[in-house]
Amino acid sequence: WGALAATGRPVTVVRDGPAPIAQRLLASIVNTACFIAGQHLATPPDIDTAVRLGLGYPRGPLAWGDLVGGDVVLRILRGLTAATGDPRYRPSPWLTERVALGLPLTAAGTTPADL
Repeated sequence: WGALAATGRPVTVVRDGPAPIAQRLLASIVNTACFIAGQHLATPPDIDTAVRLGLGYPRGPLAWGDLVGGDVVLRILRGLTAATGDPRYRPSPWLTERVALGLPLTAAGTTPADL
């Protein structure tokens, strides 16, 4: 960071803490999509399509969650909540239920029988 500070621009060092920044961002994005799905505001496929087409992401947030693993996202969120006490990292009940049931985040059904 010394070379950056030498440019005269302000430099802020960010410590990773309980999760690296990329993990925090991804987990937060996936969690937000899970809250939307859990409130039945949109289906999982519609959420992913809207994000891909509207924001130009290479895949939707729920597809990212499935790629990383819903259990991994949940573990990151629980760790961040415990370490920071910040309610924005509180896992979505929908995410928690999906992980407990072994369901993919991208599937439209809510139980194994629905899939």
